[in-house]
This record gives sequence, structure tokens and C-alpha cells, in this order.
Amino acid sequence: MLRIEIDDTEVLAALQALRGRARDMRPAMANIAAALASESERQFQTESGPAGAWPELSQTTKELRERSGTTGRKLQVSGQLAASVQTGFAEAEAWIGSNKPHAAMQHLGGTTSALSMIPGAQIPARPFLPFHPETNQLAPEATRTVLDVLEVYLEDGR
Repeated sequence: MLRIEIDDTEVLAALQALRGRARDMRPAMANIAAALASESERQFQTESGPAGAWPELSQTTKELRERSGTTGRKLQVSGQLAASVQTGFAEAEAWIGSNKPHAAMQHLGGTTSALSMIPGAQIPARPFLPFHPETNQLAPEATRTVLDVLEVYLEDGR
């Protein structure tokens, strides 16, 4: 009779290590939150979102900037919006957002209120967070990054 013994010690050890890492996903979630912040920074730098380049400034906005002497990139005259981007994480989740009241209007687009500087103006979406404003889906680049972070964490624990 032929007898074959398989030494699966290495496989079992690897599975045990994987099980241990999967029990505490907080380090991976922290890395994902940091990756989302980096993606948002990239979007501010490139003035683009998941669907491509941000729309040009309106003629009214250009004139207001010229009169007030303000310059700078789109959404970055004061730098407050970019600085307001916050991330966080818990055991099984990571998140990104902004606490600025005008953040949603800038990211999603919309119509300004009657009490705003330019009442009734259409503000185009300029997504600065790594998700598409129409679908609420992570941008493809952000999705790849999240999957890469998870893969590295589950394989190596970092």
C-alpha cells in the first residue's frame, strides 16, 4: 500500500496568521482612511474627480476673484475646504468627509440659496472626496487602493 504524508504545517500556520489578522482589522482600516485622505489631496492638486477634470469657474466667479484680488486653484482660495477633510476608522470601517457647511455643495453641485453671495446660481459638482457624486461609489483608483491595502494587511499584517 502506498502511503503519502502531507506536511501542511506551513499552510496551517499561514491560515492561523490570516485568521488572527482578520480578527483585528483596525490597522487596515487606519491605512484605508489614510489612503482616502491621500486620494482627496490628489484630487485637490489635480483639480479633478472620478469623472475627470473639474468644470471651469463661472465668469461671475472669475470676475469676483479678480475684483477681490484672490487667486488660487479651484476650491482653494483660502485652503479651508481642503484642510477640513477628515478621516476616521473603527474596527470594520473607514470614512472620509468634511465638516464645512459648503462642502456638500462643492462636491455634489447644486443651486445656491436666495441668501448666498450669488443667489440661484448653479454650482457644478467638483468632487474632492474619492467617490463619484452621482453614484456614491468609490472612485476606481480609490477602490484599487483599498483592495491593495486589504491585501497587504491580510498577507503581511502591515
